Amino acid sequence: MKNKLLLETPNLKVNLFVLFFSVFMFGFSQTESRWCGDIESFEFTNGSQSTQINNGGSYEISELPEDFYLNAHVEGYSQSLKYKVRNLGTGEVYQIVENVLPYTFPAGGNEWNLGTGTFKVTASLYRRNRARGWICDRDIITFTITETEECLADAGTLTATDTQVCSTGEVTISAHPSGDAFVPEGFSTLFVLTRGDGLVIEQVGGTPEFTVMGGGDYTIHTLVYPDGLDLSIVQLGVTTGFDVNGLLIQGGGELCASLDVAGAPIHITNPDAGTLTANESSVTLEGGSATISATPNGDANQPDGYSTLFVLTSGAGLVIEQVGGTPEFTVTESGDYTIHTLVYPNDLDLSIVQLGVTTGFDVNGLLVQGGGHVCAALDVPGAPIHVEEEEACLADSGTLFSDHPIQCLDGGVATLYAQIANEPVIPEGYSQLFVLTQAFSLTILNVSSAPEFEVTNAGFYRIHSLVYDPSTLDLSIVQFGQTTAFDILPLLQQGGGDICASLEVRAPAFLALPKRFCSFFNILFKNNQKINPEVEAVNNWVVQFDSYNSFEKSMLNELTETSVYPNPVRHNLNIKTTLLEDETINYSIIDMQGRILKRGVITSLSDNVHQLDMSKLNNGTYIVQLNSEFRNFTTKVQVH
Repeated sequence: MKNKLLLETPNLKVNLFVLFFSVFMFGFSQTESRWCGDIESFEFTNGSQSTQINNGGSYEISELPEDFYLNAHVEGYSQSLKYKVRNLGTGEVYQIVENVLPYTFPAGGNEWNLGTGTFKVTASLYRRNRARGWICDRDIITFTITETEECLADAGTLTATDTQVCSTGEVTISAHPSGDAFVPEGFSTLFVLTRGDGLVIEQVGGTPEFTVMGGGDYTIHTLVYPDGLDLSIVQLGVTTGFDVNGLLIQGGGELCASLDVAGAPIHITNPDAGTLTANESSVTLEGGSATISATPNGDANQPDGYSTLFVLTSGAGLVIEQVGGTPEFTVTESGDYTIHTLVYPNDLDLSIVQLGVTTGFDVNGLLVQGGGHVCAALDVPGAPIHVEEEEACLADSGTLFSDHPIQCLDGGVATLYAQIANEPVIPEGYSQLFVLTQAFSLTILNVSSAPEFEVTNAGFYRIHSLVYDPSTLDLSIVQFGQTTAFDILPLLQQGGGDICASLEVRAPAFLALPKRFCSFFNILFKNNQKINPEVEAVNNWVVQFDSYNSFEKSMLNELTETSVYPNPVRHNLNIKTTLLEDETINYSIIDMQGRILKRGVITSLSDNVHQLDMSKLNNGTYIVQLNSEFRNFTTKVQVH
């Protein structure tokens, strides 16, 4: 028979305990939830400056607070927070537990030390310290910290070719890069011209060279900029260098580019004589005189530190006759005159002008506009005015010129020749004659029916044109070698006399050179790029020297300059000099007792050097003497 299964009632004490424990645990869990805090957010901070962290955000390290650390904002009760930070690039994991608010990583508010990269942060908030007990809250964020992209573009520096420039019209200014610029890949270089202290942009170009009109302060800058940059933001004449710099990182902006703000400053001085208009283009002498005048057209420019002078010239040669503060002059002779404006620096020495001798061309040749060095302006065309008499003398010598005023005495003879620059006026019954004079004294040396003469002596000469009436001017009064053009001129109407004739007083100058100088001057002018360099040189020498002898002495000193080296000498003594054509130099080595120990001749040089063997001489002091037809040179040398 199967035993009967009995259904028993559970133990009452056990059931009551289970019920009480369940209720207690439910209430405890509800209390723990109320007492345990929450993670609200994260930030990068240094305690005074903060940057909120967004999940998945990216941050340049230079834009974050200095000495920053990671901080978790917590609301409610907690006693610790556990950080688990993983570098997703390297896989490295860093864990800490913070038991004291604020809960920072690294612990204790120390500076972030994990550098750049992408990081996953798991933050677990605990009710108990040391990360024990229940987890109140857990939050996971990912962020990236990147290096700040460095802008490597560097405009470098520029050096002005000329910091002071004179301009009487258009002028080109330029600068040279110093070689310290850096143009990264994907960048280009542009050069910018600005004007004034405000650096107003006037021009841009691919080279540091610009053509400008007018004066003022300019600066050439270098701009290194990324390809694709929209340069249409620059409005010439409006946008400034400061505006552009403000857009760049170097000027506080955001654009990676580089502008050489200081640049290469250049000051342009622009004196401008402007133009004049004659009040009357033709005037007749009345009572032996006439007043001629002109009116400025208002297009002159007188910079600070400059003055204005008006100049009266006569003839096609523009011989300066008078100067004054107004464009009005009184003349007593008929002829062609021109009134010019001269704008010049206050410190210019005007004593160089000899009335009746110096010409407007001479003055213009000294100015930048005429190829010289003085920053001044002369209105060369000026206001031409013709002054005539009722019975005017129509004879006009015209003017001569020569493309090759320097000739060599080949075989003891040189041929000087001139060409017609301005055609003469030869009235009926008149003749034209050409006169050769010594350039400085204008002593008459010869006459010819053609502007061509043979000379046998080295020197400076002039060839003049003379238009005269043989019936009124008796040339038998001329004694060659004694009579001068200054003696003839007072006889002519142009010189205050009564005879109607015309002599070209300011005639072209010529130079006849001895054969020994010819090779040097041929080299001197062979590669000269100036227009008519010989003409300019001869004219300058005529002004610079008062005689041919002083000119030759200066040339000899320059061409025969001699030096010896080494000194002291042990073996070979080098004599550096230049041999003139057909020159033989005698040399002597003399001891301090006056005994000649060595002598010889120098007839040729190697690279302008002759060597003397001194190795057989005893140690001591010796005198080296060089003598030739053209030089005497003495110096002491030490032999060691």
